[in-house]
Amino acid sequence: MTFEMNDMIEWIDLFWVVVALVLLHGKQKIQGALFVLVCVFSLRLQIELMQEVGYPDGFVGLIGLPLLYRGFIAYGIFVAGFLSLLHLSKDDSPYIFMAASITVFIVAFCVSSFVLVL
Repeated sequence: MTFEMNDMIEWIDLFWVVVALVLLHGKQKIQGALFVLVCVFSLRLQIELMQEVGYPDGFVGLIGLPLLYRGFIAYGIFVAGFLSLLHLSKDDSPYIFMAASITVFIVAFCVSSFVLVL
């Protein structure tokens, strides 16, 4: 078994888990890390779906980047914003956190789907 740089780059977005564990405080660490993991695995699912339907470069092919890099950029923006807002929040209501998490994830999923289609 050899270690290749491509294997590391394919999972570089797991670095956000480390950022969440360092940046956040208290029980927010676990919540932030779980949010990041859901985003990471959703990106992999979206890419797998695009490849299975026969469009490894997107439906339209307007963007020259591979699907994985497009997803890194799209999800990275939302994860960074979410972790920043979570770091600044007061950790008062779990209901507000859950609503914000679901909303940010749905928007990130829709935007990344659009970016992967291009």
